[in-house]
Amino acid sequence: MRTGAVALIDALGFRGIWRRYDPNAVLTELKAAKNQIEAHVHMNAQTYMDQQVAFLSDTIAVSTLVRETENHRLAWAVLYLGDVIAKVLDMRLRSNMPLAYRGAIAVGNYGVSPHFLIGEAIDEAANARDLAQGAFIWITPGARDEVAQLLKDKPECATGLVEFDVPLKSGDTFNTFTVSPIAKVRSADDAHALTRRLLETFSSRRMDVAIKRQNTIRHMR
Repeated sequence: MRTGAVALIDALGFRGIWRRYDPNAVLTELKAAKNQIEAHVHMNAQTYMDQQVAFLSDTIAVSTLVRETENHRLAWAVLYLGDVIAKVLDMRLRSNMPLAYRGAIAVGNYGVSPHFLIGEAIDEAANARDLAQGAFIWITPGARDEVAQLLKDKPECATGLVEFDVPLKSGDTFNTFTVSPIAKVRSADDAHALTRRLLETFSSRRMDVAIKRQNTIRHMR
């Protein structure tokens, strides 16, 4: 088992996607996304950091462990992981089949392999990922406390993170950090274009989908 940060994310509205797109095209797109993400993780590999990625249908698990830092090791793991997830969100919105993702980032012990995910951080992220009422990748309470301690002295390190009151299915909100889907944009026009693509994924007129769309708009603003 390792100790670091884990993100579990999955695509909103993925169930029944074969009705909206050709099933073969869906499989081709998922395989391309897998190759893209694995290449990005490999390209950004550093000697002081270990990152792993695993896939199950539309669910993506990414873990980050930081070896060589004296202080705030878990917080740094969350920040590095958030940067990877921001890139994943950017790539998926630019793809031939744009998808909006919801999920959570947690810290603790974990084990990640191509076929198995176990550990404290896995359980916490899995329990939290479907609680948010919108397309948010949010940081769970334990991870939030770690990041907040680091950002008190180094607020400039919060690149790609947004402080936000995440609306939950329970009707409550939780003030935490979220990963910005437009952290990797090239310009204001690019940010507007990606935001439009994100909001277009909420195509259903169902009430629960409309609520998630409204909350996602607040987040993007």
